[in-house]
Amino acid sequence: MNLAFSRIRLRSFFGWMILGAFIAYLPLDMVGDGNDAFEFVSDTLAFFVFPLLWLFYKMKKNNAVFTSFFDKPTSIPWRLILIATAMGMIFSFGVSFVQFYILAQLIPDFLVDLLSDGNVIDMSTTFTKILSVISACIFAPIMEEVIFRGFFLNRMAYKWGVKRAIIISSLIFGFGHVDIIGAFLFGVVMSLLYIKTKSLWTNIIVHALNNTVVSIIQFTDSSAQEPVNIAELQAQSNLWIGLIIIVISLLWLVPFIRRNWRTVKEVGLPSLGIIQEEKQDDILAEQATYSQVVFTERYMAVELPDEAVNHLGLEESDYVKVELVNDTIVIKKADERERLS
Repeated sequence: MNLAFSRIRLRSFFGWMILGAFIAYLPLDMVGDGNDAFEFVSDTLAFFVFPLLWLFYKMKKNNAVFTSFFDKPTSIPWRLILIATAMGMIFSFGVSFVQFYILAQLIPDFLVDLLSDGNVIDMSTTFTKILSVISACIFAPIMEEVIFRGFFLNRMAYKWGVKRAIIISSLIFGFGHVDIIGAFLFGVVMSLLYIKTKSLWTNIIVHALNNTVVSIIQFTDSSAQEPVNIAELQAQSNLWIGLIIIVISLLWLVPFIRRNWRTVKEVGLPSLGIIQEEKQDDILAEQATYSQVVFTERYMAVELPDEAVNHLGLEESDYVKVELVNDTIVIKKADERERLS
């Protein structure tokens, strides 16, 4: 359990996002919406720079290393990355077919407006194409993985446990996308990948590949520039195509989610680095001394301050060794040999 997130509040993040958006877009209103470069800078500040700066500051303030999110894994699981990307996209395409068919039957006008404004890449000019690709394939994967799988998942896991954190953070991620169901499942898979591989780099690569493929499809699909044909979306064949595609993707997704879901509580979230700061009285020596101990009928409960827990690198399942030295209780993190004894 990363205890640094016990003091980093979700409401503080959303408040900062609102403030950051106001700061970023106020100059844009003065200049006007026609300036593509200025709009790109505003979007980058509001949805990339400001959130990451906020999280960097908060983590440093609470003695956690922000760059721990970018620790390289011992090996990059390319096979898993490619399969997860392919199956996630197949599922998303299948769900899109089904939900667009349903929306075309119920609220066709809304669907036309949604599809007309929902392209990943702004194809209006060459300049906007380049900026959109940079934003979708580089900025978005980094920011969304750090915020949703890094911050949200850790913070919510501290409050509600890992499994609830995966579901709630993935729901929030899903509601930020047009394809809510596909994005929700994508969020679940990304959370499990992060826990399984112990690195956000796996997530960032999968996310970047996903967005790159979507961008390529939009570039090469000539029909994307044509008006939405609602009659085609209402064709019953779209429903069956979507259902078949979903079933194909679930042949891999269901076993992957089930297999990793069973172990998330025991495995836990990846540990983050702790900032080592020199303090007086040798607090950061190899062993730290505290005297708050409560004796019960069968156990001894040791109450440790947050800075002691962070310094010792303790997690929820860790053991500690307690010794009496000159009438002082000395607490150290127990190694595997001491646990067994």
